Amino acid sequence: GEIRMVPPTRPTNFDKFNPFTLKGTAPYGMGALMFESLLTGNSEEPTTAYGLLAEDVEVASDKRSAIFRIHPEARFNDGSPVLAADVVHSFTTLTGPLAAPQFRTIYAEVKAAKAITERVVRFDFERPNPELPLVVGGMAVFSRAWGAGKPFDQVTTEVPIASGPYRIANPRMGRDITYVRDPNYWGAALPVRKGLFNFVQSFFARPADARHS
Repeated sequence: GEIRMVPPTRPTNFDKFNPFTLKGTAPYGMGALMFESLLTGNSEEPTTAYGLLAEDVEVASDKRSAIFRIHPEARFNDGSPVLAADVVHSFTTLTGPLAAPQFRTIYAEVKAAKAITERVVRFDFERPNPELPLVVGGMAVFSRAWGAGKPFDQVTTEVPIASGPYRIANPRMGRDITYVRDPNYWGAALPVRKGLFNFVQSFFARPADARHS
């Protein structure tokens, strides 16, 4: 079926498709419906996470690094594979000067991210901290091709190349946005995704539009 919702936040319009920069407002729902992370959790286990883009994670005995092995079937919505280089690119971009400053705070104790092989990425930490593998595991991952090399704070109207279960359909900038379930979503059969994202369309609009829809 279809669900139509009014954003529960004060901003009721949007002027960009990039939720990771400071200037402007991105549409509601984009983060949860389009972007995925290496790990995912649930509301019942606040200190536990399960593999999503990553099929395996190994934390070093000294707790100063963690290695994530990316699921071989993980795909972005343009059909390209999710690779370690995309994870490194996402980390470098989010902690860089063109992203919103809160990400530099969130990942302040992460020293570096490095692609070990095509589908293996390692994060090095400034100090032992059992929460840091969960912190980097929850980082949004997006394709290196998103924005085609433009400065990240200028990536505004380009539709994200992400790996989540929904895609944008016929957006009307600043008015409403419809997310359509991707029939080719790579993770539909994963245990952490079963029973979720059942709506064929999720429609978010300004309050006036939603009342008359």
